[in-house]
Formats: sequence, C-alpha cells, structure tokens
Amino acid sequence: MISSQAPHSKLLDSVAERYRSNGYRVITEPRQSIIPFDLGGYVPDLIAQKGDLKLIAEIKTRADKISFDHLSSIADEVKRHEGWRFVLVTSQDIPSLDLPGESEDQFSWEDVVYRIQDADRLSHLGQGEAAYLVLWIAFERIMRFHAQPVALPVDRLAPSILIRQLYSQGELSMAQFDAALAWQAVRNRIVHGFRAADLSEAGAKLRILVQELLQEWSAPRSDA
Repeated sequence: MISSQAPHSKLLDSVAERYRSNGYRVITEPRQSIIPFDLGGYVPDLIAQKGDLKLIAEIKTRADKISFDHLSSIADEVKRHEGWRFVLVTSQDIPSLDLPGESEDQFSWEDVVYRIQDADRLSHLGQGEAAYLVLWIAFERIMRFHAQPVALPVDRLAPSILIRQLYSQGELSMAQFDAALAWQAVRNRIVHGFRAADLSEAGAKLRILVQELLQEWSAPRSDA
C-alpha cells in the first residue's frame, strides 16, 4: 500500500511546491466544503489561489489510467464559475515553463492558416521534413486549443494520449483518429533522425487532416 501511494504523494508535493514558489496559496487534499459550488462529491488533490485565479487540480501519475468522462464533467462545471479553473496534472505532461492553468495562450485560427501557408512554401523549396513538422505543430496546436472549449482537461498531455482522448470523446472520427496516429509515426521518425518513406504523400495527407479539423473546429459551436 505504501509503495503504491508514494509516486502520487511525491508528484502532489512537487506540484504544490511549484505553485507555492510562484506565489500561490495552496491547500493539498482539501475538504469538499472549501469549494463554493457542488461538484457531486468530487474532492480534488489540490486547490491553488493567487489573486482572483483559483485552480482545482487533479494529480495523476498515469494519464492512460484516467476516466476522462468523469473529469470532463467536473471541468465543465468548474468553468461555469468565474475565476475558477480545473487542471489535470500528470507525470506524462508535456514540459512547460507555465504552471498548469496559468497560461493564457494567444491562439488564433488564423495562426493555423499561416502555418499551413508556411508549410506550403517550405515544401515548394524542397524542405519536406521542415514542412511536415510545421504542419504537425499546427495539428497539435488545434488539438490542444480545441480541448478547452469542449471541457477536456487534456491540453498538456503527450500527443498520442491527446489524440486517443479526443477520439474517445467523439471529437475525432475513426478515420481522423487512424490518420492522426499514422502521421504521428511519421513525425516521430523525422524528429529521431530517421528517413520517412513517402514523405511528400504523408505531408499532403496531414495537410488535408489539418484543414479538415480547422474547418470543423473553428465553426461556432451551438451547445444550447
């Protein structure tokens, strides 16, 4: 029992200390009564507050063992309350200088369009690998941004986990899911110094996927 709890406790202490060192008042393993709205009995691992920003954090050692359906409903309720944010912190998060829940990414859909145009220019110059990586960056950015309005606390996870969770929540079709995993494998070969066969074809298909998701996800949502 002790050994199974140790990794979680270590991660929780590390996250709490990082918030404290950045000026947050932190409560670990808080009582449910501290939260001024109903989360259906859910008790977070940590609450951090600095000024008007209040964070409710779930700490997990393994992202692939999480019930995202449950966490999505919690995140959806938390975002209804001004000044409150729900964040998921795992040992498999992408490294970032920003604290979870703190950054305000100045994302725009136009930025994705510009990246597609940059990839086209690189491709025309014969820089196929660079063009592919620019497209992949655009793909990751739209996935991470799209996770926010649909209340999926997955925007800091590794891309393979992010792709699977967006698919499991119905945000990616089966064809898009299969394509995303295939094009991630190409990306992995490039960044690890291996040659990618049929790179021009893979780049063209990744470009189609990015444009397809750009059209789907940038449209106004009607959740009413």
